[in-house]
Amino acid sequence: MIAILLETGKESTPEYNFISTLLRHLGIASEKYQIITVGGKDNLPNASNKMRDIELEGGKNIIIFDADSANNGGGFSKRLSEINATLASKDVHAEIFLFPNNHDDGDFETMLDRIANRSSHKLFFDCFNDFESCVAQQYIAPNLKGKLHTYVSSQTWLNKKQRDNIGKGEWLFDKEQLWDLNSPELQSLKDFLLQNI
Repeated sequence: MIAILLETGKESTPEYNFISTLLRHLGIASEKYQIITVGGKDNLPNASNKMRDIELEGGKNIIIFDADSANNGGGFSKRLSEINATLASKDVHAEIFLFPNNHDDGDFETMLDRIANRSSHKLFFDCFNDFESCVAQQYIAPNLKGKLHTYVSSQTWLNKKQRDNIGKGEWLFDKEQLWDLNSPELQSLKDFLLQNI
């Protein structure tokens, strides 16, 4: 069994749903892995017993967290070093991937922003950029997660169930009109998953 440890705190999040969708897209059978939500980078030590159990059973642990950036206390090199130190202190092992692409600073939303189907939704992104510039003069503009949530929820073709489930993290990652799962931006994550599962 492969344990996939995600930084998010629950299953009803875009991160969880994205990884689940991408694994299906890659044809990886759900029997091969278990997704575990950690509830934040600082809670990784709390998952060490589960990770140790996976190893003792002959399984493997993989960690998929955000690299973050210097402005929120992270950055690729710093976050990787912190995770490796935690693993060493708990005497457990894992392969590590940090969003957005396992070498740059950023996060899950940075990666999502890069795979959004901008060719089909140029108007949305142009208008949203204008909106951000305008409101930033006197207000706090939405963060990237807010922008992407708006991108998904603003689609006129959504049915009631799809619209209701957006708040449960179901951002319709399997819909080509919204997301490009064949984007080169995802290649490093795909390679990582295929090599480790």
